[in-house]
Parts: sequence; structure tokens; C-alpha cells
Amino acid sequence: MFRSLWILFFVFASAVAADAQKLDPQNPPVKATEREIKVGDEAAKEFEAAKSTKILDPKSSDAAKALYDKLNGMAAKIGPASKRNGIKYIVKVVEGKEVNAFTLPDGRIYVYQGLIDFCASDDELAGVLAHEIGHNTRLHALRGEAKAKKMSWVNLAAMAAMLAGGESGANVGQFSQYLLMGVMNGYGVEYEKEADSEAIETMQKVGYNPSALVTFMNRLKRQEGDMTGARLGIFQTHPSSEERANAALAQIKSDGAEFNPRAVSGGKEATATEKTDRWSLAIGDTPLLEFAKSSDDSAANRARTTATKINALLRANLALHEMGVTPSGQLMARGQVVATASAADAKLNSQTPQAAAQKWFANFQNLFWRETVSGKF
Repeated sequence: MFRSLWILFFVFASAVAADAQKLDPQNPPVKATEREIKVGDEAAKEFEAAKSTKILDPKSSDAAKALYDKLNGMAAKIGPASKRNGIKYIVKVVEGKEVNAFTLPDGRIYVYQGLIDFCASDDELAGVLAHEIGHNTRLHALRGEAKAKKMSWVNLAAMAAMLAGGESGANVGQFSQYLLMGVMNGYGVEYEKEADSEAIETMQKVGYNPSALVTFMNRLKRQEGDMTGARLGIFQTHPSSEERANAALAQIKSDGAEFNPRAVSGGKEATATEKTDRWSLAIGDTPLLEFAKSSDDSAANRARTTATKINALLRANLALHEMGVTPSGQLMARGQVVATASAADAKLNSQTPQAAAQKWFANFQNLFWRETVSGKF
């Protein structure tokens, strides 16, 4: 298997060099080329035959079938909106904890269970698929292999050591997996940003929120330092998550699209809960405000109305510096009153109305701090 993989690598590298020179990534062929189909088929057989590869069987359970239906439904929606809408994208799930996905040039996409679990929303998952489709849109397999043809045996040996992680006893299947991902996706800053750019365009066309690309990469950036012992798959040698996130955000803003990360980051919303003597507002386990119960339904109405107002502000990217408290006990956000602490509200904790409002503000400080740490509320 080791020998056949290297043969495949060099045969492909030699054969596609001429093809790559003829193709324009700005105006790619709608359908996969004959060379892409041939290599995609050979690479898929090589990868799936590896001992370390375990493909999830969609017939193994109702949950597995539902997952396949969702992923392939997304691909069927995104693919036709891309510049190469003649390619049929087929998604397969690889069992494993790696935060990983890669595409082959004939339209096969492999997504690891670890990446699926890492995604906080369907928009983030769609962003990953759109990114992989973006690699095919920009002809990265052909362009990458044309470059790889120029690599020397020494370069390839160094690449092999890098992809295998430098581990003793790394098996051939595992090496095959990393080599295939490396040569097909290029591992270059240029290619990754191009694929992200294509993903943003196609996501907007079909109604997915491109903010998800930024939230996914920002969360990955926060966790990279804690995952030194984990296999990060394609992200192990990709350009930094921060660099890609910044580039994606710049394009979203340049396109005039709305950037609303809280809609796709998997965070919770403010909810109102009735307790013995009060109505409490919280997001998850983070308390926000408390309203004293009254003889009528006014406290309940205040709580529900305030929750709606808070959620609207947060979805509109409210920041802590846009909030404040007035001497009369009003919690303010973007120049509007979020809630006013009454004497009864203050009495719940033996405070003045202003002190009660200050406590509410401190709760929002805690909320925004948690978002900074985890990427979501």
C-alpha cells in the first residue's frame, strides 16, 4: 500500500501538470475533468481501504441515516450554487475524533465525526462543506499537484514526516490519509483563503449564514492550544485559524453582508423563569436580571418583554461598552432602556435601585466574559 500510494502520487503529479496549465480557476469547467474523476476514484479506494479508516455505515442506525441525509442534503444545496455545478458532491462520514474534513477532486467529501461534533450549528457544518466544495471550484487538486510535481524526494520525505506527525509506528493507512489530504487540499495559505472565499459566496446564495465560517475558526483558535495531543487533521498545517477568520470577516463586510455570529455559534438565549417571589432572566446558568413579583401579571410581562429585547440586542452584536447604568436605576444599551430597577426589585437583595441595576450590569459583564472564553453564551 505504501508503494502504491507513492506511485499514485507521482503518476498524478506528472499527468495533471499539463491539465493545470490549461485550466483557469476563475473560470473552471462546470464538470469534473477526466483526470479529476480518475484520480478521485483511485484516491478514494486508497483511503477507504486503509486499516485506520472506518466509514460510518448509513444503514447502521436511524441516527446515521439522518446524519447522511442532512450532510448530503446540504451538499446538494451548496454544490449547484458553486461555479462547478456539474459536479455531484457525495459526503461520507469517517468515524474518528479528529476535527477534520477533506475533498477529492471528483466531488467526494469525507467529514470526520469529530468535526461534526465540533460544529455548533448547521450553518457551521454547511460552512465546512462549502469550504471543501470551494477547493474543487478553484481547481486546487490540479493546481496543487502541478506544484507537487516539482518537489524533490527530500521534500516529500519531510512532508511524510510532518503528515505522519513524527510518531513512531505510524501506520500506512494513517500516513495515506494525511498525504492525500495534504496533496489534494494544498495546505497553502492561498488555497485555504480561496476556498473560504468561495464558501462565503455560495453560502450567501443558498441562505446559509457565512458568519459561521468566522465563529467556527475563532472557536478552533481558542481550543488549538488545548488540543496539542489531539489530531487536528486538515487544521494541523493549515494557515492559522485567526488569519483565516480575519480574512473571512473582511470579505463578509466587503460584500455588505450582515455579520451576526451569535446566530450561528450555538449559544443560548435569554429566558424568563418564575420563582417563589420573583421572575428571573438568565442565559444558560448565567443570571441577568430579577423582577419582584406583583399582585398582577406585570412582573411576568416585564420579564418576557425584557428577555425579547435582550435577545434582539445580542443578535444585533451588542457589546459591553454599549451598555451602562443611570443614577435612577436604568440598565441602558445603545441609548435605549433595557430595564428599570424598581424599589421592589431592589428590595429582593436589600439594595437601592441603582445598586440593583449595577448588579444587572455586572451580570452582563460576566456573560460577555464567558462568550470571550468559550465563543458563545
